[in-house]
Amino acid sequence: MEKDNKKTKVRIAVFIITGIAVVAGAVLLFMLLGNKKEEGPMLHEIPVQRIGAEEGTSLDMPYEYIQSMMDRQDSLLKNAEDIEAQTTIAKKPDDIGIAIESEKRWFIGPSDKLLYVQGITSIKTIERKGNCKVTFIDGYESSYLMKNNDEDVEGYTILPEWMKDNIAPGYTIDNISILLINKGPKPDSIKFKVIGFYKANTEDTVYASMYTYAELYKFEEEVLNSLIT
Repeated sequence: MEKDNKKTKVRIAVFIITGIAVVAGAVLLFMLLGNKKEEGPMLHEIPVQRIGAEEGTSLDMPYEYIQSMMDRQDSLLKNAEDIEAQTTIAKKPDDIGIAIESEKRWFIGPSDKLLYVQGITSIKTIERKGNCKVTFIDGYESSYLMKNNDEDVEGYTILPEWMKDNIAPGYTIDNISILLINKGPKPDSIKFKVIGFYKANTEDTVYASMYTYAELYKFEEEVLNSLIT
């Protein structure tokens, strides 16, 4: 009888120890998974992209999709921090030219270090550069990159830091404008207000607000749609 009691007690002890081990393991796993979720913001981002069921299907994102999001940003951003969309980078010498306004005159912009122009809706696109810091001119911030065109200002742009000393002599830092020029079949140019500068390992790109950048391609629907990512 005592042997049976001892066996029963041993079984109960083993059961209790096993139960404690299982619970401890579950708690540890939960803690590890919980910590993993907090590693970075990527897990909280919602990607929006086209998918194709057939091989060879175009995966280009029509600009109207992005425009719809920007038009509804007041409602979409109620519970969101940001909306990020961008164009594929256009190589400046082939597709887009730059002119700088200084003392009410326009000059062809520096071309030795400026290689690209890109339309964006968020500075997150810029901040992915190595050792990057974006500095806004007083009164401006990231949301201007999603603003629609208005009567006073057509668009907004952020320039590489080195351009502050290389644009043209005598400029005022809070009153700089540039022209972006589409060299396509129907050449067009649009004026952009400079709202900030960025410093990074690579400073070869001019960043422009998406709405106005898209205006450069308004007569080239296929080109515009192929630029959106």
